[in-house]
Amino acid sequence: MEFKELVKNRRSVRQYQNMLVREATIHELLEIIGLSVSAINLQPWKIKVISDQETKDKLFSATFGMNQVRTCSHLLVLCADTDYPAIIDRLSRAQLAAGVPDDMRQRARDMATDLSASMSPEQRLQWSQQQVYIALGNAINGAYSLGLGACPMTAFKPAEFAQILGLPSNLVPTVLVSVGYSAEPGPQKLRHPVSDILV
Repeated sequence: MEFKELVKNRRSVRQYQNMLVREATIHELLEIIGLSVSAINLQPWKIKVISDQETKDKLFSATFGMNQVRTCSHLLVLCADTDYPAIIDRLSRAQLAAGVPDDMRQRARDMATDLSASMSPEQRLQWSQQQVYIALGNAINGAYSLGLGACPMTAFKPAEFAQILGLPSNLVPTVLVSVGYSAEPGPQKLRHPVSDILV
């Protein structure tokens, strides 16, 4: 399926079959998400994957009645990472392993360090969350490309999610993605024409 048709046909799915998605398929979806673009290639995100029912039931209590949290095969919790020294070091190590020239590596490190230093903690969180939302697009479309239904969710209590999942303070739950085999066609997609989104 061509990309335009994939995006056109995808629907947000809230009802799932009582069937677990194979871990190999979930891993493939995570690989797709991991290919997402991010500013300075910092990739300031982590993903918590939940498939056990007990944890999904606990997390449901920190949502606003979104039953797909309980009924999906897997729940992806996309978290914004705010530990910029560690994020920058990770990128630098990856660049070194990939054979990126030292001068290019240093420029990337300097740019990322200067950017981080120029922001308040609140701004760093906001910046990381902006990158997470870029990755969200690949998560949703990637799931559909693998024959899965998915639904993005932002109506939840991040602090309670972090507590239930035992996340460190630098990881902030930002958006949820329920994933599974669809038990419904999904609602009809309504999108504005190009003429309405131009300014």
